[in-house]
Amino acid sequence: MINEQVIRDALPVYKDWPKPGINYLNTVDVCTNPVAFRESVKFFYEKAAIRDVDYVFAADARGFIWASPVARDLGIPLHVIRKKGKMPGELLSRDYELEYGTDTLELRKFDYKNGSVMIVDDVLATGGTAEAMCKLVHELGIPYSNILVACLLNISFLPGRRKLLDLGVQVETLIEVDA
Repeated sequence: MINEQVIRDALPVYKDWPKPGINYLNTVDVCTNPVAFRESVKFFYEKAAIRDVDYVFAADARGFIWASPVARDLGIPLHVIRKKGKMPGELLSRDYELEYGTDTLELRKFDYKNGSVMIVDDVLATGGTAEAMCKLVHELGIPYSNILVACLLNISFLPGRRKLLDLGVQVETLIEVDA
């Protein structure tokens, strides 16, 4: 059983950051508490193990923190999804909407054989980034029904979860944040 409270306790609220009215939970602070970090990795590991995933995809950049030990412990490949201009090679690209404009994510092409995947990120909010990652992974030939997006936090009053479920993607989050 994952000790969610230990993780919650390791997530301080930064009031009015990055602008007034925002209460920011910095998920990276979990890493400063070894017990909370271990519990958070355990959450992702268990979600991947239950679904017997064949590939782990990590979101740039905080997803790298949690996806790396999970892929290592399961003995499966880790692929990274990065912001534009961060990786060499033959890439797939996808533009997506942000609050203040657009950005681009990239994924290195590889020969997908079959199986299921887990995309690891720290926070699910509006769903724009997560949706773009799912669409990139889908371009490799992976059916949406074989994609699990796992996030440490879900900001539940925002539409991220609904957007992914409407796409046909599975979603797992550990902590629900209402405000």
